[in-house]
Amino acid sequence: MTGYGNPYSWHGNKTPKSIWIAPEMRARIIKEGIERAGSLNGLGRALGYRSRNHPGWSVQQILVGKQAFPLERLERLADYIEVPLEEIMKFQVTPEYINPMNTRIALKEYGLLCYLLR
Repeated sequence: MTGYGNPYSWHGNKTPKSIWIAPEMRARIIKEGIERAGSLNGLGRALGYRSRNHPGWSVQQILVGKQAFPLERLERLADYIEVPLEEIMKFQVTPEYINPMNTRIALKEYGLLCYLLR
């Protein structure tokens, strides 16, 4: 797996508040988080989402490419799964890179197609 270059190149010198991660890395790190937490809702709780009914909803939206990672949640996930944030940030992409086809391929590769919204 190769990186996508300088993670801050399209943001100038400032750190963005929301981070778009390439589908293959996004699927990998969320799968690792789900395995460690035991469920999508468990991962949502570990990342600080507090919905009573479905704390994993925002994680699912991130997984399927509907929204970006908030930087604070990405930092928590990196710490939770013990992967350096710098390694994850190598896979930062522009929002235009995220599309249903490459997301579907990544979800299939990591066995997460069940989370794809219909």
